[in-house]
Amino acid sequence: QTLPESRNLESGVDRFLTSIPVGYYTIASVEELKSLLKKSQPMLVDVREVSEYRSGHIPNAINIPLRTLSHNLNQIPRTRPVVLYCSSGYRSAMGVMTLHLLGYENVQGFPPSFVGWKNAKEAIASR
Repeated sequence: QTLPESRNLESGVDRFLTSIPVGYYTIASVEELKSLLKKSQPMLVDVREVSEYRSGHIPNAINIPLRTLSHNLNQIPRTRPVVLYCSSGYRSAMGVMTLHLLGYENVQGFPPSFVGWKNAKEAIASR
């Protein structure tokens, strides 16, 4: 038997999932991210592990590993755009969904992720 609380949670998650417009929470290309970085200067958050971040990341990105995201909400602004990325898109998608469920409306993912950025021969920071 399902408890009333879990039914409410399921129904809230269902409403959230069905309300997502197709492609709305994603930045689909390196060029689109570069344009956004120039135009609205979003906070770039690398949700990979610390060792991955240290081995190379998109310039000006901060590192908040996905598993520590909910403990670092104080670092994620609600008043400016936020873009999450990882190495393949999987962790950043989970991070975007988590933040949206926590009431953030300014968060997008970058599915090409670090691999796409690197393959496009864009600048890579290591500090």
